[in-house]
This record gives sequence, C-alpha cells and structure tokens, in this order.
Amino acid sequence: MKLNLALTVRRSLPHLAALLVLFGCVRLALWQIERADEKQRMLDQWDTAAAAELIDPDELDLFAPVTGRGRFDPERHVLLDNQIRNNHPGVHVFTPFQPEGSRQLIMVNRGWHPWDRRSTDRLQIDTPSKTVTIDGRISDPPRVGLQLGEAGPLDSSQWPNLTTYYDTDRIREALGSQTADRVVLLDPDHPAHLTGDDWQMMNMGPERHVGYAFQWASIGLAVFLIWIILTFRSLRRR
Repeated sequence: MKLNLALTVRRSLPHLAALLVLFGCVRLALWQIERADEKQRMLDQWDTAAAAELIDPDELDLFAPVTGRGRFDPERHVLLDNQIRNNHPGVHVFTPFQPEGSRQLIMVNRGWHPWDRRSTDRLQIDTPSKTVTIDGRISDPPRVGLQLGEAGPLDSSQWPNLTTYYDTDRIREALGSQTADRVVLLDPDHPAHLTGDDWQMMNMGPERHVGYAFQWASIGLAVFLIWIILTFRSLRRR
C-alpha cells in the first residue's frame, strides 16, 4: 500500500511541476498584456487630454495640458534623489507653486539638476521670484518599482530637502495641508525648466510588454509540448 502510494506520488510530481510552470507562464503573459494595455491608455491620455487652467490639479484629467499664473517658492525645493541623466547622478527638483487667487500649493517638477554628494556647498537653484505664467502637464507623483524602506521626514527648517522617494504625506507635513496630491511636469520650453529635456512618460512602452508576453507564452508552449511528449513516451513504456 505504502509502496503504491509512493510510486503514485513520484509519478505525479513531474505533471504537477509542469502544470505549475504552465500556470505561471500564462499568468505572466496575461499580466504583461494588461501592462501593455495600461501603457497604451496612458499614451492615448497624453494625446487627447483637454487643456485646462491650473487651479486644482487633483480635479483635472491626468496629463491634461495646463496653464497657470502665480509664484514659485524660491527656497523650499524638494530634491528627488537617484535621477540619472547622460550617466551623471543628480536629482529632480520639485518647487512649490501657488496660483494666483488660490491657497493651494502645487509641486512643479522642473527637471534634472546635477548633485554631487561629496560637495559641501549649498545647492543653488535659480528660481523666478516674481509672478510668472507656467505651462505643463498634470501628472501623478513619481513612483518607484521597488521601494526599500520608507521616506524620511523632511526638515521644515532647512531647505532644500533631499528625499529618496516622493512621499506626498511627508511633503505635506513640511509644506502644509494645502499641498496638492498631483504634480505638474513643467513644459521643457519654459525658462524655469532646468534642462529643456522632453518628459519621458515611461521607461518601457506597450510594445515591450507585448514582446515579454509573447516570450512567456512561447516558454509555456514549449513546456506544454515537452510535457505531452514525455507523458506519451512514459505511457508507451508502460
């Protein structure tokens, strides 16, 4: 009885392993297709979002082109660390912007700025102090693929502040509850933009995800064919 049970289990293990691999390949292929659809919707949204006035970014469509008049805060910059440009380390500079007639603060991503950790000099970021008109795109705050730990609190008495992750709650604690959830990607042609580089919406386009889905489907098909062939040979031997 025990011998038969052990033999049955041993014969079943390769089939269970094959089924698990097939299930995993199917799930990964479907996930990549879902990611491709999500990226395509983002691209379509970028092209079709209606232009609006920059008053309350949290109420506007994602990637909507916006125009607003107001003032930058020339001191209280938030520096998002670990941003690489042309193989050089740096930060993305987020500067608070207050539209005219509004108490809300909107964080404006002004692009990349070099950052030398070995330097003891205070980072100087040229910022307009007078009322200006800005153009840009509404965006969700930047996210990381794999976050290790939590963002530390910002020091509201000393600016600018360097942070590893863009954490809206931490920024709101330092700047005030009126800080908006969404941010503005400043138009690269605007004088306050630090590099003039076009915004890269995503590191990986939908076509890459479709390619990965095809790869996982191909692996699953190969495993399925090998499983069928080996099972058929095993049955013939018996």
